[in-house]
Amino acid sequence: MGRTFRFIGLAVLAGATWFLVAGEAKWIDRDLSDQWFLPLAKVGGATFLLGMILGLLSPILRRLRQGHCARCGAATEKGQSYCLDHLMQTVQEAQDEIRRGETYRRR
Repeated sequence: MGRTFRFIGLAVLAGATWFLVAGEAKWIDRDLSDQWFLPLAKVGGATFLLGMILGLLSPILRRLRQGHCARCGAATEKGQSYCLDHLMQTVQEAQDEIRRGETYRRR
């Protein structure tokens, strides 16, 4: 998302620069150039700055969205409920229960 805002901000800043150059070169009326340059420059600069801030915050936000282990609170892989150690331990406990016959009983 930050990259998109940076790109849009640079595009708007390029448009503001074009208005400034076009006004000086008398391609468009200078009053029109002066009227549009400052608002476009502000919007472009603000959008670019927002993109930079989002780019800097994205690793932190990604870390906050990451899942945590149900037993110890450590970071987990995407879509997992347990860290790798507790996942292995849970699988082994389930296998032990199956071997003891607590989960499935033969009839």
